[in-house]
Amino acid sequence: MTKTAVIYARVSTVRQAEDELPLASQVEQCAAKAEALGASVVRTFVDEGLSGRVDTRPAFQDAISYCEAFGVDYFITWSTSRFARNKVDAGLYKLRLGRAGTEIVYVTLSIDRGTDGGWMTESVLELFDEFYSRQISADTRRSMIKNANDGYWNGGRPPFGFEAVPAADNDKRKRLKPVPSEVDIVRRIFALRLQGHGAKTIAIVLNEERLLNRGRAWNKSTVAALLRNQAVIGNTVFGRRDRATARRRDPSQWIAVQSHEPIIDMETWSEVQMAMGEDAPTSDGSPHSTFVFTGILRCGRCGSSMQIESAKGRSRRYHYYNCRARQKHGQCENRRISARDLDAWLIDVLLDNILTRENLTGVMTELYEAYGSWAVDHRRRRRTIAEKLGAVERKNEKLYEIFELYGKNAPNLGDLTARLRANNAEIKRLEAQLLAIDAERAPDISITESDIIELADALRDIIRTTTNEKKLRNFFSSFINGIFVEDDQVRIEYSPEYLIHMPGTAVPSKVVWLPERALLGTRLLRVSLPDRFCRAA
Repeated sequence: MTKTAVIYARVSTVRQAEDELPLASQVEQCAAKAEALGASVVRTFVDEGLSGRVDTRPAFQDAISYCEAFGVDYFITWSTSRFARNKVDAGLYKLRLGRAGTEIVYVTLSIDRGTDGGWMTESVLELFDEFYSRQISADTRRSMIKNANDGYWNGGRPPFGFEAVPAADNDKRKRLKPVPSEVDIVRRIFALRLQGHGAKTIAIVLNEERLLNRGRAWNKSTVAALLRNQAVIGNTVFGRRDRATARRRDPSQWIAVQSHEPIIDMETWSEVQMAMGEDAPTSDGSPHSTFVFTGILRCGRCGSSMQIESAKGRSRRYHYYNCRARQKHGQCENRRISARDLDAWLIDVLLDNILTRENLTGVMTELYEAYGSWAVDHRRRRRTIAEKLGAVERKNEKLYEIFELYGKNAPNLGDLTARLRANNAEIKRLEAQLLAIDAERAPDISITESDIIELADALRDIIRTTTNEKKLRNFFSSFINGIFVEDDQVRIEYSPEYLIHMPGTAVPSKVVWLPERALLGTRLLRVSLPDRFCRAA
């Protein structure tokens, strides 16, 4: 059987593509290597302008997954540096490929990874690659800091209030220059903030006055970002994030370089930063929210998410759910609902209407019935593909018989060869479909009615007593698709099969046991809102 191979190629920057081996040449050399190995290239994956130190290379991730799914024989790439420039990541991906039975092949090196010497050689090269990558990163950063210190712009979209213009002393460089019309808007934003207006109110005022953000409407986030942007006081900032973890650093660890003409004086800047520092942070549905339904609630009128906003009282802060479109753009109607009060009421609604013994038992019964249909459909689809595959293989057998009988003198040799090549491509396609069908896992619903009753009682106890809002939010979001808060009712959309968990797991899961296609579809529950939550007529 012909061996298979995938090709992976990458360049980190446009400059690298010009100075080193271009992508097309990498692919060409990898294809030649596959031919020398007697392997057929089934897929080529390419990442352009992505560093080997970044683990989010989409084509690389796809290539690894493809090898795991289809048992490819060779993963061919230009060099160890194209694979990864991080020793730990490289080791993890090699482990995954090894488990899939895929051998890594480098075009520029001949390494027998099965020997101690080969393993050592590859390890040393990977360490050099990682050191080289880190050195490039450090050199680039030093160069950018020096560039900013000399008053030049490092590139990218100029911050609001400025434009990038050619430098008078260096035609290859640019400097930031204030744009008078935008400067007026920046100073208006800072003046409004000193008058006590929040970012949301400032955005509404600017949009009403048609003082737009380069043609786009302002929102709460863009106003807040501009108020925090040191570019307005003439600084270029480096080191906001840790290069190893990509996590945002504390502002005290940033490197600020005076690089261009300021448009806001330091006294105004300091007063605004102090005022913003006193503001409590608002949640936008992040995992760190202390409210249960952040990220699940949606506005019934416009469909936007309902996010947390806060207000100062005499002795404490109050938190409300409000429509995100209202918060950010001033669109939709203002509707504040007490977050703690609504959380408590919604939990009661879910316990009394969805997480009941009766509902869970009914879901279990429906799943058993649906599973029978799924199994029948699975067998039918597999049988259909297998029959098509058998038919094509039989056609190939007849063609091979002709070749064996006549050899080079076979009639219509070119046509027969083309048909054989087309058949082989069809066989690969059908085999891939068959593998995908075989990879589908049947739902495990080996759970009894007594298990369901025990589960329902346990869930109620846990939900009633837990103080961990994050875990509650994760649990509810595992089966709730959305809760829409309308004028006088809530509409809850949920997937019933995700209520039943696989034995041995603590909570329901959308990825552990169910097939990709939902068996029971989406359910809808409507519940009237208490008067205290209803929108005024």
